[in-house]
Amino acid sequence: MGATPDVMEKSRTMCRRAKQILDALELVRAWSRFGRPVLVGAVAHGLALDPDIDMEVYCPVLRPEDGFTVLAQASRHPGVREALFQNHMHGPDKALYWMLRFEDTDGSTWKIDMWSAPDDYALPRGEDLVAPLAKALTPETRRAILELKAWRARTPDTSLLSVDLYRAVVSGGVRDVDGLHDWLERNETGVLTDWKPE
Repeated sequence: MGATPDVMEKSRTMCRRAKQILDALELVRAWSRFGRPVLVGAVAHGLALDPDIDMEVYCPVLRPEDGFTVLAQASRHPGVREALFQNHMHGPDKALYWMLRFEDTDGSTWKIDMWSAPDDYALPRGEDLVAPLAKALTPETRRAILELKAWRARTPDTSLLSVDLYRAVVSGGVRDVDGLHDWLERNETGVLTDWKPE
């Protein structure tokens, strides 16, 4: 696997821009009226290479109209190009899904995924991974994850969740593509998991 020399700097740049976009759309403030918003996923882990932002919102009372209020407020920003709602309460996710597409000044399009769920949500939560993964990551494992993410982006037929890459590198000792292939042969992937580093 050819190393991507600027992969660490690109991740820092993407994470910094993601937080600027969140601030510009005032999403944390807007969601805070209705629940407890938490930044999760690659931006929260400092492992972002793609223009994607993930949030979870835990609500004492879960009401679709509250999410529509948030989307309406954010959509006033001229960069917002699309807003979407899906009700997954009766599916495996048991939550409400909200999405914004934001066109940045450089022409790139950011996808902002937001899930609102009850306070007592019992399924695996992205927020539960943020602190343990931050504690477990080292410069070596951070670079390995980012280089594997860059490889995944260049390999269109590879379907692999980011959490599976984290598991492979942090718990499985994987450092390159060959090691990842070996790990994939021995481990189940692509499923909802409550994995955390030990």
